[in-house]
Amino acid sequence: MAKRTFEELVRLKQEGSIGWLDFVREGDSADEYAQWCKDHGMEQTEDNAELFVDMTEERFWEREKEQVPENV
Repeated sequence: MAKRTFEELVRLKQEGSIGWLDFVREGDSADEYAQWCKDHGMEQTEDNAELFVDMTEERFWEREKEQVPENV
């Protein structure tokens, strides 16, 4: 499948044109998601695609917090 920009995927998801599965499969994390499903013995589904997005987002924000210097 062709990769779309993150902004385009967000817009399509918000409009209800695509679900979580298409959101992940058509984005930059498609290969990572496929490997994650394989590693956990799961088929690619709407539910675990949503879980994958949640987990990926959480990791992103954790890394962002680590990079922000604390005010002394």
